[in-house]
Amino acid sequence: MGKEVKAGANERELTINLFGPGMTAMHKAGLAGLWMTLEALEKENNGKAFSDGSGSWECTPTSVTLWWSGEPKAFFNTLFKQSFRIDKNGLLWFPALGDPMQHAQYSSILQEAVLGTILQHGGTRRSDPSQKPGGNLSFPIDDKPFTVKFHRVTFYKHQKEPFDPAVVSRVAGWLFPGGAVRHSGWGEYGATALEEPPERALALRYLIVGAFYFRIGRTRYCLVLPEIGDLQKYAQARQAFVRYGVADLEAAGIADAGFRVLTELESQDLLEDLRTPACRVISFGTLPWSKQQKSRSNLVTVRPQSALDLRTFDLCRQMFRARLIRPERGEAFWDVPLTPDLVAGNLMAGRKWWEGFAETVTDSAHILKYERGGLANMIENQATFRDGPERTFVLACMEAWRRRLGQISDKAKRERSSFRDQANREFTRTTVAFSRCKNAASLREAVIDFWSRGGGSLKPLQDRWHDVLTLMGEQNWRKGRDLALLALASYKPATKEETEAFGSKEKEEEKDE
Repeated sequence: MGKEVKAGANERELTINLFGPGMTAMHKAGLAGLWMTLEALEKENNGKAFSDGSGSWECTPTSVTLWWSGEPKAFFNTLFKQSFRIDKNGLLWFPALGDPMQHAQYSSILQEAVLGTILQHGGTRRSDPSQKPGGNLSFPIDDKPFTVKFHRVTFYKHQKEPFDPAVVSRVAGWLFPGGAVRHSGWGEYGATALEEPPERALALRYLIVGAFYFRIGRTRYCLVLPEIGDLQKYAQARQAFVRYGVADLEAAGIADAGFRVLTELESQDLLEDLRTPACRVISFGTLPWSKQQKSRSNLVTVRPQSALDLRTFDLCRQMFRARLIRPERGEAFWDVPLTPDLVAGNLMAGRKWWEGFAETVTDSAHILKYERGGLANMIENQATFRDGPERTFVLACMEAWRRRLGQISDKAKRERSSFRDQANREFTRTTVAFSRCKNAASLREAVIDFWSRGGGSLKPLQDRWHDVLTLMGEQNWRKGRDLALLALASYKPATKEETEAFGSKEKEEEKDE
C-alpha cells in the first residue's frame, strides 16, 4: 500500500517498524492506528497520497515509511489535519474508523471514552463542560428509540501540536496515557519527563485511533491493547469493532474487556496471525488525590491459559448480555452483568470459572437478583461445567432446594400465606448461612443442615456421595462454599409459583428506579 519506490535525492523519510527497539503495546497500537489512517486516506484519494504532492508513504504488514520533500512542516500539518477531524455534530472523526454518524452507537462510546482516557485533561481539548454535554445521538435499541448525550469537541491536541521528525519529543499524557513528569520539582522542569525519538512519538500520536475502548460502569473507561504481529490483520480486527453496539462495549471490569477483545480476534481466526496470547488493559478513574480529572488507575495484562479459556468466555458472553433499563421515572441506563468479569479473572489466573463466587455475591447482590438465567445456562452446558465432583455437589444442592421449596409451598397453602415471601426469606437465610462459613467445619455444618431440610436421600448423592467429600475438607472448603451459593443462584424454577417468586427482577427494577 502506498509508495513503492525509495526516497529520491531531495526527499527525507521516517520509518516506524513494528518490532523496532522500544516499541511497547502502546506504540504498536499507535502504529496500527497510523497504518489504518493512511489506508483510509488512500481510499479517499483514489489510491493516491496527498494531492498537493507534499509527501507520500509505504505501508507493509510490519512497518510504515513516510516520505516528504523540503520542510516537513507542510507534510505533517496536512497529515494531521486529514487524520484527526471533527464532524459538524462535534464528534471525533477518524477516517480509519469511518464517518461517526454511520456507526452512531459505537461513536457514542468512542467519544466519551476518548475524553475519559487519552483526552481526559482539559488542556488537551476544547469541549462542552463536564456537567453540561451539549450533543445528542439517537439510535434504536430493541426497536425503540434511545438517545444519549455526549460532550461536543471543537479542538484536540492531535490536530495541531507541532511535530519535528528530526528531534526527540517530550511525551505528555495525551500521547502516553499515564505518563508524567516523575519529579517536577527537581532541577529544570521536565528534566524527568518521558522522551521519545521521532518514530515512536509519531506512533503514539495515533494511539487514539488504534486502541480498543470499553466503558466500565457509568463513568469509567479503559483502553485495550493487544499484542500485534501484523498491522494489516490488526486493522481488520480493529475495524470490526466499529460495528459493535453500545451493549457490546459495556464491560463489568478490565478482565472482561480484555477477554472480549481476545475472543473477537479468535472468532475472526486472527489470534494466531496476530500472535496475541495476551493484551494489556489500562483503566481510568477518579482517584482521591486528583478528583478533578481521570487518572490511570490500573494496568493489567490479560492472558488466557489456553484456547479452551477463550471458548469458555465466549460461551459466557453469549449467556450474559448488557440490557437497557428504561425506568418509569428517571433516565434509561445499562445494566451490565458482573459474572463475565468473574469468569475472565478466574480464567486469567488458571482457576475454575466459578471460583470466588461467594466473595462476588457478598460484594454485590446483583448476581443473585438479575443473573440467574445466565448462571443456569452455564451450569447446564457441559462445555462450561463438566461432570465431576463439582457438578454432583451443585446438583445435590439444587435437589435439596427444590424439595425445600416444595415444603414451603405446602405450608403456605395450609396457612393461606404468601409462598413468595416465605421462599424469599428461606433463600436469604440459606445464602447468608453459606456466606458466613469461614472454615471447613462451619461449611460442613451448613451443608448438612441444608441437605437434611430437604428430607430423604438426594438422588445425585446416591452413587457419588464420596466424590463430594473433598469439597468440604480443609483444602477445598472454599470451593464448596462457592458451589453451594452457585447452586442457589443458578436454580431454575420448577413450578409457576417458583417462577413468580424467583423469576426475572427486570420489571421490578424498572419500577423502583
